[in-house]
Amino acid sequence: MTNRKSVFQSLKDVAPYLKRAQMRVAQFLQDNPHRLINMSIVQVSRETGTAPSTVVEFCKKMGFPGFKSLKIAVAQEMELMKSMKVDMNRVADISSDLATFVFANVREALSLIDESELTKAAQVVTRSNVVDILAFGFDSVAANDLFLKLKEFGYQVNCFHNPFLQSISASRIGKEGCSIAISSSHSSRDLLDSMRYARHSGAVVIAVAPPDSAIVQEADIVLPTYTRTKVLPEGGFLTRYVQMFVVDMLVLKMMEIDKTKFSRAYREFEQILNHKRRGDAGVV
Repeated sequence: MTNRKSVFQSLKDVAPYLKRAQMRVAQFLQDNPHRLINMSIVQVSRETGTAPSTVVEFCKKMGFPGFKSLKIAVAQEMELMKSMKVDMNRVADISSDLATFVFANVREALSLIDESELTKAAQVVTRSNVVDILAFGFDSVAANDLFLKLKEFGYQVNCFHNPFLQSISASRIGKEGCSIAISSSHSSRDLLDSMRYARHSGAVVIAVAPPDSAIVQEADIVLPTYTRTKVLPEGGFLTRYVQMFVVDMLVLKMMEIDKTKFSRAYREFEQILNHKRRGDAGVV
């Protein structure tokens, strides 16, 4: 997990709350990260039609003490910053060898997951009476996969994609349960609301999300999904693979922790599956 402040993630967090002039600075950064790192505050202010003080305010809004520290962070995260601007030529290059691109980035992303945090998360989920999975949009793919796997092993698990139902369910979890938030976003008001309701109920909150995002700040246990680049700024092309691997790592760790429980649960699942197969050849 990266310890430095992420410009990419900070932009996602603060964009909805920026003033109009600050938004012009943000747009310039998003479109021209390679230019910005070689510019002064005055030059950026001229390019964006803002005052130098606005550039400084923008840096602080992003979580950086000044313009210099922002530029250093941008330089360190250049590949990720470039992906914020849709470049179809770059997309074509990636699609020509997608497997290599995905494998390389997934391997790097998974290396950032702390084994002790993974074990802690698995222990919490294993002993939970109820599990609430929180996700929206593209992140629902990994959320539904986790939902099905936990159902397979006999867990009482909820996965609502309606924010109202999600918050109601989260508020009822209690101390004997846990909440798992899966997000490629860096801030989501609905998701954050549900996480806070879950925590207030006494539940342990686990986040599968980008490090330094507002999402992980609300979690008790973090399984980070950080990548140095993306195919597109949004859309789940790469993050989906990372999330699915994290889901499988979590479930496999749970099986490792309590072999007896999961062996018994799988046998029961298999019996039901075989029964349904006998009754309907079309059910698989």
